Amino acid sequence: MALSGKLIGYVEISKKRDVCHDLFRHNPNNIAIMSPDKVHACELVDGDRGAVGSLVHWHYTHEGKKKVDKAIIEAVNEENHMIVFNVIEGSDVKDGLYKTFKVILHNEKKGDAQVIIH
Repeated sequence: MALSGKLIGYVEISKKRDVCHDLFRHNPNNIAIMSPDKVHACELVDGDRGAVGSLVHWHYTHEGKKKVDKAIIEAVNEENHMIVFNVIEGSDVKDGLYKTFKVILHNEKKGDAQVIIH
């Protein structure tokens, strides 16, 4: 039986929202440099970096286990600083925890700080 529902989290960051959006869209492998204990790599498998339809492999550690997910960039909205990843294959999908899994990263202004919503 797969889990179903929506999880929304808010994380305050001190950078401008376009910096965070550009990081996930155009330079996601830099996340591995910033947080090597959690994200190990983001490999472009097919398409152009940051373009809708591109296929990427995310290598990361969650709850002490190394995992790999295959995701397609489903949508990008530059005006709203949003990017949608549709996870089509990977550790949690393969193990039956989820049938499908989407990650929506949306940056929104909150006072002087910035917030990333996912």
